[in-house]
Amino acid sequence: MTILFRATLARLALPLLILAPGAALADVKDRLYDFTDAYYAQNGVVPARIDGRRQVGPLAAETPPNFSYQRPVRALLTLPAYDHSGNEWFFTVLGGLSDEAFAKTSAGVNARRVADASPEYIFPRQGTDPLGLGGFRQSVVLDMRNGYFSNNRLGLWLHTWVNFTPKALTTAGGKKALADLAKKNGADLDGTPILKSVGDVEDMFKKGYVTKTTRPLNDPLRYAICPVIKDPTDGGIAPDQFLAITVKPDGKPLEPQFLREFQALQAEAPKS
Repeated sequence: MTILFRATLARLALPLLILAPGAALADVKDRLYDFTDAYYAQNGVVPARIDGRRQVGPLAAETPPNFSYQRPVRALLTLPAYDHSGNEWFFTVLGGLSDEAFAKTSAGVNARRVADASPEYIFPRQGTDPLGLGGFRQSVVLDMRNGYFSNNRLGLWLHTWVNFTPKALTTAGGKKALADLAKKNGADLDGTPILKSVGDVEDMFKKGYVTKTTRPLNDPLRYAICPVIKDPTDGGIAPDQFLAITVKPDGKPLEPQFLREFQALQAEAPKS
């Protein structure tokens, strides 16, 4: 989430704060919890078919939920993301899905439609599994168009792996395109440009400089449940959450703006 966006949120919230000063800490309710079985089923997902469903442990804490549709499993793992326009957000991972996890009901059909229309672009490093979830060269890009916060109630995404092609890496035109984009966005861990928006991905794809690949329908890593923190200010990020961020060989963050923002937001959180 950009500083500009946070300032806009503050201006929008001002009338509410004048009317109800106690609302200043209301964003604690934006902390991310796993959903109840009933809520998953209501929204078209079969709970028993969620792969790696988040449980209490190193990545989640047992905490009383804020809402009846939440389990007492609060996410601690926090990850950074760009949205379709390059704005910065924070999200978590609650599990993976194959096509079989969508119920054979109208709710399940709608859930799969929402997931298919919501690509999560993933950027594996060269030399790692090109369809893997380890060794990212930069933060993910989430296509949050189509009314994400109102229409995507579970935070469903279609994992879409983005890899640079030989045409991008070896031809004069490709090298120039990569250099121009790196000048604008900075370089990733491979020295290739960071892709900060859906527009960046689509432009590179249309020119044949990247591929976009998904896993088979029966693969539990085809889809993901990765809800985004709607408003991380005033407590939306708890003091015990931690940020998993891409780092350089020297241990410094590749995209330090995410760490700065996370630490600033975490400092705003109430300590109790």
